[in-house]
Amino acid sequence: MKSRLHLPLLIVCFALMAACGGKVIPTRDGTLPTWMGTLEDLRRYPQDLTVYAKAAGEDKVLVSAAEQANQTARFMRLTFGPWEMVKTSTRKRDVTVLFNKARGYKDGYTRWTQAEWDSMSSNAALGSFPSRSQAAIAVRNTNLRELPTNEPRFSEPTPDAKANPFDYFQYSLLPVGTPVLIAHTSRDGRWHYVECAIAGGWVADQDLAPVSAEFKHMYRNSTFAAFIRDKVNLATPMGSVVANIGTILPMRSNFGYGAATAGAGQTIELMTPVRGMDGMAELAPVTLSSADAVAWPMRMTPGNVAKIGNVMMGQPYGWGGMFGDRDCSALTRELLATFGIWLPRNSVSQARTGSIIMIEGMPTEAKEDQIMRNGVPFLSLVGMRGHIMLYVGKYNGRPAIFHNVWGVRTVEDNDTDRRFVIGRAVVTSITPGAELKNLYRTTTFADRLRTLSTPADTLQ
Repeated sequence: MKSRLHLPLLIVCFALMAACGGKVIPTRDGTLPTWMGTLEDLRRYPQDLTVYAKAAGEDKVLVSAAEQANQTARFMRLTFGPWEMVKTSTRKRDVTVLFNKARGYKDGYTRWTQAEWDSMSSNAALGSFPSRSQAAIAVRNTNLRELPTNEPRFSEPTPDAKANPFDYFQYSLLPVGTPVLIAHTSRDGRWHYVECAIAGGWVADQDLAPVSAEFKHMYRNSTFAAFIRDKVNLATPMGSVVANIGTILPMRSNFGYGAATAGAGQTIELMTPVRGMDGMAELAPVTLSSADAVAWPMRMTPGNVAKIGNVMMGQPYGWGGMFGDRDCSALTRELLATFGIWLPRNSVSQARTGSIIMIEGMPTEAKEDQIMRNGVPFLSLVGMRGHIMLYVGKYNGRPAIFHNVWGVRTVEDNDTDRRFVIGRAVVTSITPGAELKNLYRTTTFADRLRTLSTPADTLQ
């Protein structure tokens, strides 16, 4: 979702917030920045997923044990697919074309120059692409980039990246433990072009370690645990690593150690990949609270999905994992990963996963009826072009959706591409911002909804 945030919009946001009245819902990190707003939906709809889980039946099993096993097997097959590849599937021309013409802004009002673009191209050494075929693993959370640089590319001048978190060089944030295939290495050795289950792109060398055949066999045949909290510190002999929801790591018991324990106040013992002294991947033991991680896949009930989702509630929006935050598709992907359900990287592909009901072109009331009649609370996804949402059940006779959303399109001074910024994970109706007087063409999300999809066979 594109952002265009200018000073006049800040004034509009304040005016609209005052007109709406009521409590301002802060982000999970604290007080709202001045450029964020709150809408009527955020006061009408409880910002606590347990409310919706209780209505749906907290302990109701959403998918059978057999279906969850099938989904988990698919998750493993796709996740570890790069380790089975003998060469990259990415075409050279699809990589080289991205280096052709400089575009966008680095920060503030500084444009990228063609000389800088050409320098990146020279360092990428694409004349020999692909030059490698090496299985590897992420040894920390790492950014998957369009070009081999940590510098951002904004579509407009951006003095404050937090107020416009759309770095279009950013594809995704890969969690520690992500299997990849290294297809190519830059001239200076600092960047690798990799393929992973969700996309191809550039990753910093320091974030990867090549894996041996023995490592691959042990790792992928392990029993795994899923993280159910964010920003969990993993203390290893090689340094500290952070793990978030969406990360799965092998349990230590797979490697000849004692079995992991579980329960309140107890611990769970995992192994995390690190880069050894020889540069190759090895595993280091870590001991965590059982409140941080559970045996994977977690039993899929509304109560369990709500528990994980509530950790994400109120967290700030970040395009492609920018600043370590989530966008709409990262929220759904990482939330459902805890339960063994694999989703593609972007919202369009996620909306095409599983059983699909087309709702495009229907009136809002008909769309709401379809969602409530055929949607499975805490499993079904509601999609439109550029955005994906999790349906969490009925509230006061209307569908409620959980999503990390940047904003609602508005008009100001004949500019039809402004945003009333929400900028965080929230629960709303399918018409957030309907009360805004300067809503673009009086169009809400409901007018743009296209699909209701359920990514796994359900018991409902």
